[in-house]
Amino acid sequence: MATENKTTSGLLFRLIVGIFVPILAAFFILGCILFLNINFGAFQISSVRGLWSNSMSELGAASLKESTSSLNKLGEDIIRQKAEDVAKQLEIYLRSYKKKPSFEALRYDPVMKELAVQKVGQTGYTAVHDTAAINYFHSNPKIVGTDLHELAAKLPKFWTILEGAFKGQAFGGYYNWKDPDGSIRPKYMYVAPVKDAGLFVAATTYIDEFSKPAQAIMTKMDIMQKTYAQQYNKRFGIIVMILAAVLIILLTVIYLYSSSVISPIRKLSDIADKISMGDLKATIDVQGKGEIAVLAESIERMQTSVRAAIERLQKRR
Repeated sequence: MATENKTTSGLLFRLIVGIFVPILAAFFILGCILFLNINFGAFQISSVRGLWSNSMSELGAASLKESTSSLNKLGEDIIRQKAEDVAKQLEIYLRSYKKKPSFEALRYDPVMKELAVQKVGQTGYTAVHDTAAINYFHSNPKIVGTDLHELAAKLPKFWTILEGAFKGQAFGGYYNWKDPDGSIRPKYMYVAPVKDAGLFVAATTYIDEFSKPAQAIMTKMDIMQKTYAQQYNKRFGIIVMILAAVLIILLTVIYLYSSSVISPIRKLSDIADKISMGDLKATIDVQGKGEIAVLAESIERMQTSVRAAIERLQKRR
């Protein structure tokens, strides 16, 4: 009896495991696809959640890059246009002089100064230099009259732009400028020649003044991404709870189904055990279909055959 109980109990366990484990494995694989990022060097698999997060991040980065690039390009065009406009204004004004004026004459000419130093963007300005790199006009009076060769070592990129313009053609480029607070920000400068005057107009300002709208857009996109991420996480939480509930229901259904299959086998096992112990009057009342019904009929025939054999043996005696 104990042996048979162990056997049927083991059969129930194996039946549950045989059905439940594949289902659990399928749910595990599904969970990995939804939630788990796998990274083994060159072998990488992103989850659905990871793909969404990466897509949003890449979209934000690409949007910021493209919008910043476009706005910077627009800023470069504005700075270039400003330098060329001021150069044209100076060219027209200098024609009012009958002969080429001296540096001192230009320096103290209020109209010339007003034309030469104009605002570019929010913090930028224009300045005027001659072919010897001597500054004629600047927003900072202390720089007026200085030799810009002195900046060649300190600001090599700045000097490269000026030097390129001194060769007789307009020239533009970027250089880094250190603010009083120690931060370093890129500036864009464009140098345009003043026709037949031996002078150059340099227009420069911080390029990030023009790309600030892109940063504002990126901030809004970050807020939107966080909002969507919260909603996304809520949906995934609901999915997890649904999967857990489905697993519990499946385990319950599998257990009940397995028990309904094993229970008749246990009863038949007990009856067979009783018959083997000599109880030939045990009632076989197991209800079932298919193989269970066939097994019950076989045990019942066996019981009848054993009873008849014993009766014949008793009569002979």
